[in-house]
Amino acid sequence: MSLVIALAASRQAVIAADRRAILFMGSCPSLEAELYSGQIKDDRELEARAEALGAVLQVSDSREKVWRRGDVLVGEVTELSPRLQRRRRIYIAPGASLQVEIRSGEGAGSEPESKGGEARIKAWGGVGCTVFGNRFTQSLAAEEISRAGARVDLGLIQRIFQKAGERTASVSREHTILQSNVVRADARADLLAALQADCEEHGWRLCGLQ
Repeated sequence: MSLVIALAASRQAVIAADRRAILFMGSCPSLEAELYSGQIKDDRELEARAEALGAVLQVSDSREKVWRRGDVLVGEVTELSPRLQRRRRIYIAPGASLQVEIRSGEGAGSEPESKGGEARIKAWGGVGCTVFGNRFTQSLAAEEISRAGARVDLGLIQRIFQKAGERTASVSREHTILQSNVVRADARADLLAALQADCEEHGWRLCGLQ
């Protein structure tokens, strides 16, 4: 789990994410705790700590965590291991957001696109900013947003990602930003339709308040 920031303004939607994916080949809770609390600053430190603790990792900076489904923007953070696939996903459009938790593949391998599982709606939102991430990146984002007087815009989002990339190995130095200015009469209906289409495509069972 790294960093996704979603901003649903009244006339615009913005979503951004880093590109780092870290797969732990086996359990190493001490390394995970160090990594996700911000103690490990860069890739050199991560490699050294993994070797010292006997942990085996797969690290890449090629995972796109934000994308478009029609006029809806989607972002996702993932916890991925050989035994568990847990995702937190957000769908946003100008004026609305939808948060979903997806569980699939427990005991069935590590591929993130495995069929089956459950998609549970966790929260509906209107205008506002949502941050998904680990303890360190969420804290960093909250501090920067507070320092800006809770006035979140594209420039602030870019600064948060730059600082996160400089301070923790849990995120990549590069990030992706998508924007949408498509305003719909019923944005919530568009978000739900996008989720339902994903559920049908991946074989997820949709649960929660709709």
